[in-house]
Order: sequence, then C-alpha cells, then structure tokens
Amino acid sequence: MGRLFATALVAWLCQGCFVLEELDKGQALMDQQSGRKAREEKVAGEPGRLAARGAGEEDPNWIAIWTEKAEGWWQEAWQQGLPEPDPDDIVVRCGLGERTWFTRKSDCLIRGGRIL
Repeated sequence: MGRLFATALVAWLCQGCFVLEELDKGQALMDQQSGRKAREEKVAGEPGRLAARGAGEEDPNWIAIWTEKAEGWWQEAWQQGLPEPDPDDIVVRCGLGERTWFTRKSDCLIRGGRIL
C-alpha cells in the first residue's frame, strides 16, 4: 500500500506543467540577458532594408535561384555517368588478418591486407 501511495504521489508531482513554466521563465531570462529585444527594436526603427521590406515578407527570387541551381546540378550529375574503372585493378586473393578475401587490388591495399 505504501508503494502505491508513493507512486501516486510522484505521478501527481510530476505532471509536467512546472517543466513548461520553467522553460518559459528560462527563455524570458535568456531573451532579457541577450539583448535580443534591443536589437529587434533597433532594426524595426531603422528605415533600412529589413524594416522597409517588412518582417513577414520573403524575397520570392531566392526560391527561383535555388531551384535553377538544383536542376542544373541534377542534370550535370546524370550526364556525367560512372567513372571508368582502372584496368589494372583486378580481383586478387587478399590476406586480411587470419582470413582470405577475394577483393579488388586497390580495396585489399586500402584495408591493409596483403596480396596472396
């Protein structure tokens, strides 16, 4: 009965609301100490590029620019094809540790094996 009471007490105390409240308090304290509000007020007060454009508006041209770049890269990647394999890179018997593997010569040497 004692364990049931202790479990119910712990479950009641750890409801999670206090966690969210502490996170909100921490975020407010971080905003206060970082000076973010002062920077935002300074930017909003300036008749500069950001303030003139508005806070919610986005530049529509960046989407078109990045789409063109992605399409160009994709076409180039498909047109390149596979690289030609080295004709000297043949399949060899490779001793790696106590085992014997059949791999390409370059793979055997890269893995630290010895060609048998």
